[in-house]
Amino acid sequence: MKRFICLGTICVLNSISSLANAEVYKCSQDGIKVYSESPCGIDATVMTFENSPKQESKKTFPLTEKKQPNTSVITGNVIKVVDGDTITIRTSNGKVKIRFAQIDAPETSHFGSKAQPYGKEAAMFLTSLVANRSVRVEVETVDQYGRNVGTVYVDGNNINREMVKNGYAWVYREYAHDSTLIDLEKSARERHIGLWRSDNPIYPSDFRKENK
Repeated sequence: MKRFICLGTICVLNSISSLANAEVYKCSQDGIKVYSESPCGIDATVMTFENSPKQESKKTFPLTEKKQPNTSVITGNVIKVVDGDTITIRTSNGKVKIRFAQIDAPETSHFGSKAQPYGKEAAMFLTSLVANRSVRVEVETVDQYGRNVGTVYVDGNNINREMVKNGYAWVYREYAHDSTLIDLEKSARERHIGLWRSDNPIYPSDFRKENK
């Protein structure tokens, strides 16, 4: 791949013959800015160069080369479904709140906040899958609210994927690394199921920003 990398303000050119009027893509690999002549990641940014960078605009591409994070495992019984992407389980060490990784369900009303279309339906569908069930959670991280973020399994069935497959969650593109989720979302869109019945579905993170 023809590319050059930048460390701070210093750029090292690698086999790009000319930057004049060249369209290249910017992304980040292991904390290093990488500029390439082809898309290089989910949040790649296309840039036009005329001796110096300008006219930068964001583009979104399929997931590529995003590493699976290290995981730990929690098991327990589901005692509460908070919404379409959050549950509480009881473990041998007490109650643990779980945020589903890589997916983002429509918002329900919390403490008087505005509910998003299909938020209630997403919570009800998740309830049908996990309520009072024993779950295995592959935890990737802990978020700013102290929730364990991971992939939830019931009898080996990946519930994160089930939510997307049935149209009750988006792929959370800012954090996704499972390319299968993209295919499942595309299929749900094409079949107009779940939230995709809406003429203008709103990405949950955009809905949250608009209704702060």
